[in-house]
Amino acid sequence: MKQFNDRLDKVCENYGLHRTVVRERFPSKLKLSEKFINAFKEEFKNQTSPLYTEDENGEQQLSREARDPRTVLKEFQKALKFLA
Repeated sequence: MKQFNDRLDKVCENYGLHRTVVRERFPSKLKLSEKFINAFKEEFKNQTSPLYTEDENGEQQLSREARDPRTVLKEFQKALKFLA
């Protein structure tokens, strides 16, 4: 009985580590306009590139670092929940 209880405790400890994975896919017949696709690409490029501003002396200064493309893509996926 003790051996059974030890194995049960191990199973219960590891039970919380399992995650369910939900895959979201595009609908097969979804047609996006070229205007939407081009705007999406442009916004992604803007979000992942560094932003420079010009001070009163005409020198460029970095005002925002480039963002990680993976982080930006995750944010875009959350914003496009209408596809699910």
